Amino acid sequence: MSVQRIAIVAGSALLVLVLLAISIIFLVFPRVSAATDLKVEATPELVARGDYLFNHGLACIGCHTPELEPHRFSRVFDKARIGAGRHMGGPAEGFPAEVYAPNLTPTVLGDWTDGEIYRAIVSGVDRTGRPLFALMPYPFYRILDPQDVKALVAYIRTLPPQPVTLPTMQLPMPLPIVMRFVAADPAPQKLPDARDEVALGKYLTTTGACFECHTKRNDRGEPVGIPFAGGNVFALPGGGIARSANITPDVEAGIGGWSREAFIARFRAHAPDKMAEIAPEPGDVDTEMPWTAYSGMTDGDLAAIYAYLKTVPPIPEKIVTYEPPVATK
Repeated sequence: MSVQRIAIVAGSALLVLVLLAISIIFLVFPRVSAATDLKVEATPELVARGDYLFNHGLACIGCHTPELEPHRFSRVFDKARIGAGRHMGGPAEGFPAEVYAPNLTPTVLGDWTDGEIYRAIVSGVDRTGRPLFALMPYPFYRILDPQDVKALVAYIRTLPPQPVTLPTMQLPMPLPIVMRFVAADPAPQKLPDARDEVALGKYLTTTGACFECHTKRNDRGEPVGIPFAGGNVFALPGGGIARSANITPDVEAGIGGWSREAFIARFRAHAPDKMAEIAPEPGDVDTEMPWTAYSGMTDGDLAAIYAYLKTVPPIPEKIVTYEPPVATK
């Protein structure tokens, strides 16, 4: 047998093995349990908790609701279209494809069961078991207290239909394979008692995915920086880039010199009505931080987050949080 023929046979065998491995991965993964036969009793208290989590604590509104146009500082979301979904960005913004946060209203989820919505939130798969793109921080939602997940389901069920059809997202390989290893069963934790500020703050910081944005990532979206030291890059609608801030307790570079009251006041200063008045011109300072959502958190929750962040290692890395667009000739 000639060397050329041997190479062809070996290459063909290797291709068959690769295709077989991919087929096995798609058959076996994600290893996620079936949706439970869950029926959420939507009490007023549960819906109110879900409203708070969706629109403030977890800032789900930040991805799943179109922003007001023209663009406003820190993004101000169109409350008339809550849950309608929106285009998040594409390759120009550093995404691997054109990425869309899906419509969560009855237009799309009307025939989903409560158990299927619950599983999507904490495990990261759709009703057919197909993995969701992990831009949705479901790896952090895995620890959500089951009552908080039920509250989200109850609130989502109250959203009025939004007749919006978004394109199907087409992720390039190998991301469809990688996502199959990201989706997983939840590991729920009980919501800590408010009297234990640090424990509550850790829960809120984790489920709020603060690590996701405030930790530097590489071009593949993998965390490569020190947790909470900032430096993650975001392309802005008006041009230029924003970087997430260092929120470690370093006195010079982070929040170490902030009082609890100053920390809370920083959020209150970014209420939606105030942000709606600011329309950045090209080159004006802007941010991807969804201040308008987090500004509605309670003093107790913000104080708990502050208490927890004060316990993480201080990192003396100063971050330039905004760079204007590069001037063109």
